[in-house]
Amino acid sequence: MEGFPKRHILVSVDDSAASLKALDWALANIYRPGDEFHLFHVIPPGQYVVLSTDLGIEEVIEDDEATRKRVEDHARGILVEKFVPKLKAMDVPYQVELVRFATDNESIGAVICKRADQLQASCVVMAKHNKGAVKEFFVGSVCNYCTHHCKSPVLVMHCD
Repeated sequence: MEGFPKRHILVSVDDSAASLKALDWALANIYRPGDEFHLFHVIPPGQYVVLSTDLGIEEVIEDDEATRKRVEDHARGILVEKFVPKLKAMDVPYQVELVRFATDNESIGAVICKRADQLQASCVVMAKHNKGAVKEFFVGSVCNYCTHHCKSPVLVMHCD
């Protein structure tokens, strides 16, 4: 397989069994020597809403620096503990990438597409989480956004 150019495979992951299955599938079916995998996880910004007794919004409190660091360390720990061993076992070059960004599904999808663009990713791999039609209609779907907006090919694993 020598002679192939280096490919960047962006794998959008979260703390789910579906993400693990998507990574397993990508390693078994897409990976070839020389590729680099990018484990990409979006961390939502922390906000807490303090409600008054009449249930009106009193104030929004952002996470302090210590809380942000703890959340990022926890997310990195999950990726290193669950996903990285699979890559190391096959000697696959990889990068763990954490990004803090807005939490709505369209924004997360936009961040994934932007990163895929920056990497000139050969493929974006992600797992579909079956939320149900009603919830998906109102909340949206990261996978749906990416399949419609990514310039790179998007592989969606239906694992649930």
